[in-house]
Amino acid sequence: MNHRRQQRGIALITAIFVVALASIAAVAMFEATAIAVRRTTFLSESEAEWWFADGIESWVKEVLILDQQQNQTDGLGDLWAQPVPGLPIGDEKGNIGNASGYIEDLQGRFNLNNLGTTNPQQLQLYLSQFQRLLDNLPNFDASDYRGVGTAIHDWIDADSEPSGPGGAEDVDYLSLDPPYRAANQPLHSTSELLLIKGVTPQLFNALAPYVTALPATATGTPINVNTAPEPVLRALAPDLNGAALEKFLQARKLKPATDVAQLLTTGDYAFLPATPGGTATGVSLKSELAVKTSYFELHAEISVGSGRLRLYSVYDRSGGTPIVIAHSTNTD
Repeated sequence: MNHRRQQRGIALITAIFVVALASIAAVAMFEATAIAVRRTTFLSESEAEWWFADGIESWVKEVLILDQQQNQTDGLGDLWAQPVPGLPIGDEKGNIGNASGYIEDLQGRFNLNNLGTTNPQQLQLYLSQFQRLLDNLPNFDASDYRGVGTAIHDWIDADSEPSGPGGAEDVDYLSLDPPYRAANQPLHSTSELLLIKGVTPQLFNALAPYVTALPATATGTPINVNTAPEPVLRALAPDLNGAALEKFLQARKLKPATDVAQLLTTGDYAFLPATPGGTATGVSLKSELAVKTSYFELHAEISVGSGRLRLYSVYDRSGGTPIVIAHSTNTD
């Protein structure tokens, strides 16, 4: 009798063990299936986001072409300047996500690569403009950042000799931990500023909305006065006509300047001197300004399901047909 009870006990334990193993296997299979479903869903949503991003990037090209056909200037009232706050997107089965975004005129910003010029007169102009930009940053005290413009020049120029007070070359960076060298080439991104001597995260955050890193040219990249924010306009020259500047800022959305000469001669909107800082620089301010733009940046956000893709694309329209010369993304 005891032997039979022992056998039944062993059988019961074995049955419980088998059921437990089957339950563990079932749970594992369920979790593996759920993970596979989630992975498939994520990949499907991610692929859809990229397809929509590609479509938006192509659509912006058409917007910029149409704008160029319709307007001789670029201003804040143009078609490209109107943001898209939220647009349902989907396929033949219905709405599956949302897209939003806006286009920014990069020539409304100060091109940091202008500071890499080898022309002494132009460099003097750009350094003074950059310092005035620092002095006009909203809610920021730039008194501790004298010489940063010279450090940026040294970061870009080809030699290894500091240019003057505030300058910095390899010797300043090789002593850091970790050590690195000056790039000795134009900036590819404004984020490179954080590598340059004298640039703190606080300065970078305050400066970022007003600067860009466009391809370097021998003559510099002119600033579009019709789209530049007020701190950039105030940085163009000393001794501005404040009243005329205020009038221009109010009027330019509906009536953008059609010629930079309107801002340099006598008139309601003439807030700039023809030669900034007098004639000492030997550079005409007119050649540094524009009313038409070649460089734009798309900021787009595409959401499909639980995923989100942010797209940043830089367009060059100088050749007539816009081309994307750089883009970056981040996802979550």
